[in-house]
Amino acid sequence: MVAYVHQIEPREAGKFLDEVRLGSRTLLDVRQDFEYAEGHLPGARHIPLPELSERLGELDKNLPILVYCHGGMRSLAAANMLAGQGFREIMSLKGGIMAWGGAQAQGPADLGMAALAAAETPASLLEHAWGMELALENFYGALSGRTADPQLAALFRRLAGFEEKHRRTLVEIWSRLEGGEAKAFEVRAKATIVTGILEGGITAKDYLGLMSDPSDSAEALELAMAVEAQALDLYLRRSLSVSNADLRRTVLLLAEEERAHLKVLGTFVDERGSL
Repeated sequence: MVAYVHQIEPREAGKFLDEVRLGSRTLLDVRQDFEYAEGHLPGARHIPLPELSERLGELDKNLPILVYCHGGMRSLAAANMLAGQGFREIMSLKGGIMAWGGAQAQGPADLGMAALAAAETPASLLEHAWGMELALENFYGALSGRTADPQLAALFRRLAGFEEKHRRTLVEIWSRLEGGEAKAFEVRAKATIVTGILEGGITAKDYLGLMSDPSDSAEALELAMAVEAQALDLYLRRSLSVSNADLRRTVLLLAEEERAHLKVLGTFVDERGSL
């Protein structure tokens, strides 16, 4: 029996991605390489439509799959192909990424991966993540000192505070896994820091390349949400290449943390009433 393809609206797709645990569903981008690099949904597996029929083995037929493209036509074709090949639950995003109003990430599939290349155990992964969080905290602190606008400076300090709290969460996760002293973890974590590499595995210069040096609260919050989207994207992309079960669980745990952090920022924006 051929499965039915559901065409879903962006809001419904966003709810699906928010509610289904990471690792328990597949998000598939079927656009070309240059389109993916310009902007994609965080953690999307990328298989261009012309290659899909030859790469079906890379996808798990037992997981629900949400397919998207630029405007919705290619994703519908891809979804119908998957339905004919035994995939059980297939959704196609109406309007494609053009209709998507949520967070997006940028760059090729290998962007930022070098920052996690040496992390081969759950403990070392958490150490690298903590180091990138600290670098981002310091980045926001530096931005707060550069602006003459007291309200903007206060916002950057608030963003830095979010990162400090997030680092404490990583210490707690590490302590549950390793049962060691927090100070020992922090010493090792600081040793992983690569100058200029922020959360998400790319440089401050690259982030500021996504938009101009923030000069008001709207730009500052856009930058913060872009950083969190990149971090979520990095961990989800990393999870696709991990074969060790313990390490993959930890990567997905970090991704869940980033997803929650992105939601915190979204709530913060909503409470302000605007960017």
